[in-house]
Amino acid sequence: MNEEVNEVYNFPKIEELKKWLASIIYPGNLQDFVMLQEIQNDENTKTLKSTFYTENHQYFIVGVDKINEDGYLGCQVTCRKTRAGEDWFRGNDLPDGKFNKQTWDLILQSIICYEIVILSTHTRPKEVIENGNDIRKR
Repeated sequence: MNEEVNEVYNFPKIEELKKWLASIIYPGNLQDFVMLQEIQNDENTKTLKSTFYTENHQYFIVGVDKINEDGYLGCQVTCRKTRAGEDWFRGNDLPDGKFNKQTWDLILQSIICYEIVILSTHTRPKEVIENGNDIRKR
């Protein structure tokens, strides 16, 4: 019975992760920005490892699709450069959990938090600085 199920099971979560990754690439093709590696772990499990880069970070998103289970989705980040005096690359675990849209959204929010930078006071609206809302003064 299990063999019959595996013949028709196409690991849809893996295909869904590819679509989610492609949706954040504009313009261009997914393969131009993201390295993908599919691994058939066993007859019931398939893994997609994806890697992409920004100016300062390298991100790893892993999706695991298992027959009759929720699967897994997770992300890790490492710095691409060492800090002065250090001989290791700093990194962090980002959100992970069940393979679903909620976990995906948490991963994207975390990536944005890693990449966003504070505006220079020279380009920020004058009223923000005058009202004491300058984050650097907290």
